[in-house]
Amino acid sequence: MRKGVARKYVTLLVVPHEDASNPRRVRLPVWLYRGGLVFIALVVAAPIVYVAVYYEVVARALQAGRLAEENQSLRRYQNKVQALEQSLVESRQLIDQILAMAGLDSTRLTELYTGADPAPPEEGAPAGFEGDSPDLPPGSPIPDGLPATGWISRGFSDVSGTKHNGVDLAMAEGTPVHATAYGVVAFAGLDAEYGNMIVLKNNDSIETVFGHNRQNLVAAGDTVYAGQKIALSGNTGVSSAPHLHYEVRIKGKVINPIKYFVYENQIK
Repeated sequence: MRKGVARKYVTLLVVPHEDASNPRRVRLPVWLYRGGLVFIALVVAAPIVYVAVYYEVVARALQAGRLAEENQSLRRYQNKVQALEQSLVESRQLIDQILAMAGLDSTRLTELYTGADPAPPEEGAPAGFEGDSPDLPPGSPIPDGLPATGWISRGFSDVSGTKHNGVDLAMAEGTPVHATAYGVVAFAGLDAEYGNMIVLKNNDSIETVFGHNRQNLVAAGDTVYAGQKIALSGNTGVSSAPHLHYEVRIKGKVINPIKYFVYENQIK
């Protein structure tokens, strides 16, 4: 120890709880006192730093786990999309095969969902799936074929709760609607349910009904012939999408019009 250098001390006063009248004095060098304070500060701060670092590591681990789970979910979604695309391709191929077996053109399905206007049937010819129904006598009162080019989106039902008086044919709005038989227009106007509607009285017992038209092209009292264009399809009345509602009534009673889609099915 060098001579002439005075050492500094710190005196700590310790008061016992049992004997407050007899305090104890502890004399420590300043360097030891300061070192002790630093040590105590490190002891106190270390757990805080540890906890902070720990939670940061845990947060990063959880984030990494979420990212891994999201990546896995995206891969599963991608696989589902690929499977759906493959299923759509296979379904389209199956539809093409069925249509080919039925002698129909699959391009009509594309026209329906793309909104393209289908080619109108030849004037004077009854409308079928492709506008090529058997060539009927224009004066025949027997309904035959479909009144417009389209696809059956809802069939006939006489079951309570699901009753439907005719068939709905989905098609692009503005598709020509043709009479399926000779008749006189009994009604051509606006109906609360069927919108623009046409009722043809084909003979004393048969009536055909065409509903949800965008435009009626005939008026009450007009005489029309099988295959004549009488309306343009639409979405009027109680309707959620463009379509044509078609009914056949025998002596005022609705029947399933599908049995009259083919000319050979005549009323006896």
